[in-house]
Amino acid sequence: MKLPRILEKNSTSFFRKSFFSFLIITILITVLLTVFLTITYLRTSISMINRFNHELIEHYNYSITYLDETAKKLGNALYSDKDIIQFINMKKNDEIVAILASKVIDKHFLTLKDIDSVYLYNAGADLFYSSRSGERQSASTFSDQAIVALLTDKNFIAAYRGRPIVTSVEEATQSADTCSYILFEPGETLSGLKNAIVVNIRTKALTESIQAINGNNPETKSSFLVVDSNGSVLSKTLTPEFEHNMSEVGGLSQQANELVGSNNQIREIGGISYLVSSSKSNANNWYIMGLTPVKETFKDVIKASMVSAGIVIVVFIICAIICLYLARRLNHPIQTITKIINGEASEKNDVVISRMEEFQFILSVFESMKERNQQLDKIIHEAGYAVKQDFLNALLSDSTTHSIDQVQEKLHDIKLDYIATSQLCMCLIKIDNYSQFVSVNSQKERWALRYAIVNIATELAADYGVCEIFSSEPDKFVVIMDCSTVTQYKVLQEKIERYLLEVHSNTLKYLRISLSMAYSTMFQGIEHLPSMYNNMKGSILLKMRYGHGCIITPYMMDEINTDNFHIPVKKEEQLVEKVLEGNYESAAAIYQSISPKLYQYTYDEILYCIVHLIYSVYSSVLSKMPAVKDSQELTLQKFLRGIQNAEVSTDMDSVMDSFLQKLCNKVEVLRNTSNSNDHLIQRIVAIVEQEYSNTELCLSSIAEKLRLSSNYVGHIFKTAHGQSIAQYIFDTRMQKLDEYMRNTQLPLTSIIEKVGLERNNYFYTRFKKHFGMSLSDYRLQLGQEIDHENDMPFQY
Repeated sequence: MKLPRILEKNSTSFFRKSFFSFLIITILITVLLTVFLTITYLRTSISMINRFNHELIEHYNYSITYLDETAKKLGNALYSDKDIIQFINMKKNDEIVAILASKVIDKHFLTLKDIDSVYLYNAGADLFYSSRSGERQSASTFSDQAIVALLTDKNFIAAYRGRPIVTSVEEATQSADTCSYILFEPGETLSGLKNAIVVNIRTKALTESIQAINGNNPETKSSFLVVDSNGSVLSKTLTPEFEHNMSEVGGLSQQANELVGSNNQIREIGGISYLVSSSKSNANNWYIMGLTPVKETFKDVIKASMVSAGIVIVVFIICAIICLYLARRLNHPIQTITKIINGEASEKNDVVISRMEEFQFILSVFESMKERNQQLDKIIHEAGYAVKQDFLNALLSDSTTHSIDQVQEKLHDIKLDYIATSQLCMCLIKIDNYSQFVSVNSQKERWALRYAIVNIATELAADYGVCEIFSSEPDKFVVIMDCSTVTQYKVLQEKIERYLLEVHSNTLKYLRISLSMAYSTMFQGIEHLPSMYNNMKGSILLKMRYGHGCIITPYMMDEINTDNFHIPVKKEEQLVEKVLEGNYESAAAIYQSISPKLYQYTYDEILYCIVHLIYSVYSSVLSKMPAVKDSQELTLQKFLRGIQNAEVSTDMDSVMDSFLQKLCNKVEVLRNTSNSNDHLIQRIVAIVEQEYSNTELCLSSIAEKLRLSSNYVGHIFKTAHGQSIAQYIFDTRMQKLDEYMRNTQLPLTSIIEKVGLERNNYFYTRFKKHFGMSLSDYRLQLGQEIDHENDMPFQY
């Protein structure tokens, strides 16, 4: 495509335009360079001072951190000393305990020169101790009433976070000599107060390192202040000029919070302008300010500006020459490129033509840029959809952190103002049989199909008014429709149902995907979006009754019974009876007589009743036939997973039908084999082997462990073994008695207890009947000594 004729006519003036353009740019560069050099030097001077100030401020921060750690280490060391703990926990004033505590504190003072004093507070005894004066007084008579007021204030104790506190401030200069760290003991006394250790640190220690640095650099003109969050001056290093304006220092300390982070603020103090730097990057949030006279900063700026002006003039001349050269060089290639793009032939001997490869590259770049622009437009469109979808989903889930005004502003940005201002109707679209949808499609295929569903719904929505369609969950889509022009809900209802039917039919036709849908009544206000969305998710569950591809209207909820459904006990007993007979057809018929009524209730009630029925039937069969538990195909987890994936009544019936069929088949197999009884006999024998020493072991206790009836267990065992369980337990105990007597040297009384028997006349009678001889003869046979007291029956 050729360029317009106007460009072709004006192409000869490009040289002149290029030259003047370059010349104007050169002038601008010259002016900017002059300003830049001046400002750069000024900023460099200020930066040097700021850097020096900040280095000193870092020293302050280090000193603050050091003092903070020193105070806390001292407090922790005192808390770990038994004499200190004894003092702050004693019930009454004890002279010896107080002397021992003071010695401990004096010992720590030998290595800590920055500590001013330490207070100990016994809240239970209402006793204060001061290492400075040695006094031990109650709260009302203690010398430092400011600390007393804090330690006896329950609100202060609850709010205190471990930062140092300034309690005594000089009014004239707003300065303080000490700051206090309070370390409370865990737990409370009966009065609700806490024992505490107060470490008082000299604030002068903060400036000693700075004074040492200034002593090494006598030319330093900067002053420094350390101010707490209340505006009290904790420490200061001032120049002689600054020391004469202490009242100004107090006023500046009160404005410390306004100066934080300001590297170039100018403040006038006592007729002198100062450059102020400030920081509060320390653990205690103290303000550290550095002040440097402005006149020291700008002394050499004028001299540097004159040198810069000379450099700029030279640069201007050089740039003018370069502009002339570039204008000539650039004019000809551009004219040649313009001809090539327009399809006009260029001169054969032209230098540009001789380098045609470069111009071919330029043309290929033009084509590549065009394709990339198209791709970029596509990416921007998709990214915009993703951002819009995430924001709308945040509104639905009520997880947005934006205020109402911010939400409305963001809706305006994405051109969805009507969501905040108009009456709305919400539609929820769900993919039917989603578990199968996941199993037959890969992740990329699922994403593409979901995107296609949104596109179909969006295209069809154009004929039904303003609305927004987006994906809310892996199997759900939301349609928010503007209903501001609708006056009658019946008209809206017909319109929405036509739209949803079209979406379903087109999706089924082109994507082979069935959809179930639900829509709401009209509402207004973004605050109702989360509750309406939750209602829609509840409504879509009604497809359990109405099947795949249904449209759930707001009035269908009225047809659902919200009461509790009770499966008739007689029906449940009949179902268990048929399953125990292995009669699948009869069992299925009984379930089919229950299910139609069940599906008239809510989804949660249906789920509860089905799970209850499966568990009840399974438990009943298991109590009669324990071998059912060994079946790998009859795990409850498998059927519960099937119930969870069931979306409609036919899915639920299929799960239940499979459960009944497999259970009946298993029962039929067990009824035709003896494996069930053999397994039960093995379990009974194992229980006797494990618990024969328990004197309470009997038929009833074994039946209780097996969750079977005593008659059933006794009958099965006697049929298999030809003896009762009681006799089998006694024989086992006698066998164990024989083993103990043959293989151990234990006393007879201990052996009898170990095998679960009781030593009485009945035992001796049963022993003689079992072994065919008395206990004395049996022991003689084993070569054991006879203890006549233990071997003879009891005499009454």
